[in-house]
Amino acid sequence: MPAVVRRGAARQRAGVSAIARRGALLLVVILGLTACQAEIKVGIGFNEDGSGVVTVDVALDADAMARAPEITSLLLTEDIEDPASGWSYSDPRLDDQGRTSFSASKPFGSPEQLEAVLAEIFGSEEVFRDFTFERETSFAKTDYRVTGVVDLSDGLDLFTDTELTERLGGNPLGESTPDLEGLLDGVTMRVVLDLPVGPEREEVLGFGGNQATRLEMSAQDESGTAVTLRWVAWAAFVLVGLSVLIAVAGYLLERRARDRSTDPTISQESLARTTGSTAAQPPSRRLRMVVLNPLGVLFEPAEEPAKLLADFADQRGSEVDEESVQQLHHQAVLGRITPAELWEGVGLDDDPIELTEQFLAQYTVRSGARDFVSEMSRRELPVACLTNDISPWSSALRERLEMTGVDTWIVSSDVGVCMPAPGIYEALRRTTSVPYENTLLVDVDAEHLDAAQALGMSTALLAESRPQEGEAPGHAVVTSFSDFFRRRPRS
Repeated sequence: MPAVVRRGAARQRAGVSAIARRGALLLVVILGLTACQAEIKVGIGFNEDGSGVVTVDVALDADAMARAPEITSLLLTEDIEDPASGWSYSDPRLDDQGRTSFSASKPFGSPEQLEAVLAEIFGSEEVFRDFTFERETSFAKTDYRVTGVVDLSDGLDLFTDTELTERLGGNPLGESTPDLEGLLDGVTMRVVLDLPVGPEREEVLGFGGNQATRLEMSAQDESGTAVTLRWVAWAAFVLVGLSVLIAVAGYLLERRARDRSTDPTISQESLARTTGSTAAQPPSRRLRMVVLNPLGVLFEPAEEPAKLLADFADQRGSEVDEESVQQLHHQAVLGRITPAELWEGVGLDDDPIELTEQFLAQYTVRSGARDFVSEMSRRELPVACLTNDISPWSSALRERLEMTGVDTWIVSSDVGVCMPAPGIYEALRRTTSVPYENTLLVDVDAEHLDAAQALGMSTALLAESRPQEGEAPGHAVVTSFSDFFRRRPRS
């Protein structure tokens, strides 16, 4: 054991760096104790944020202590105990195996600082290197992972210092020793990793050899509260799903019951009774959709749009005759010319957008129209609009007049065909998937209604007044939206 004492004294005389001394103070005690057992334990404990503490324990068995009973008083620990070093030194103690243990610890604030602390143990950055700490958080759990490399291949060189060896005459221990490498035969090192959760993981390593050891450890933390919330969320999701299924089932049952009977308020038969029409009507059928021509039914005036356009152009000094204006308007509602080309054709050179706004400003919402659409929605009866119009004009008009609640809009310029041609009614049927016989068309133009009736649709003519005796328009006649809901007793 004198070798240990002299080496410690020599280190003081040589004035080696503080880092090298701190690393050697706990480890040099094992040198020269051939046939004795010594263990170095390097513990790395992590906190959740990647900070933690490095603890170094050197444990000597009873044989080693018997050969060097004064080692406790001879160890040089002033460098470790210096507050500036950051290390905390604990007085020697007996561990649970009866060994004498010398311990020191130092905190680190990040994985980067960890490698700097580990480098102080042996005074080398190569022994402990490439250490990483990863933390990934997701709902109800946090995953931790640490990796690193431990390289003890330098063997006895890890316990010596080049400058010190030179000053000691070329002998790293300060005296002649026949078998330096044999000094480490009884020395092992345990590296212990401790993540914020889960059990520790340790690796037992020997000094020397040509291969470094890669360490890797992972652990997962599940939050009890988060897990509970996750199960509560799933339970709530299941309950909501069941509620939706129950609601859908109730709706389908109600719809099925409703399908078995005819709506008495807006069937062709009820319209005939309400309006007193004696015209031959198709048999009563269940109504599944109401179709309106917005120009005249939802919006006033009910005058033919081409006639309104001709009057509008004439008032602004256009010299184009009314028949030409009507032909141009027909081309526009078929989608064959643009609105700008239409305005140019009718002889108006002002900004097309401003002309469109001025023309559409003539329209207002017919009294009771919004209430009618809302009532249809309340009764879960879809409303569609079928119109001979220019698509941009139709969109601008419904937006300006804030007409909502209509499920489907079929505009002639979009489909390239106008009422009363069958193609536009077919476009409505294909878009809505509602058969003709389950559809009611309300229009101000009897010609449109004739074509619809020929296809099997129920029809209603919205007129200014009821027909005189002897007049037979061939359709139920209503003068306001309230006629659709007025009940008359059966005769």
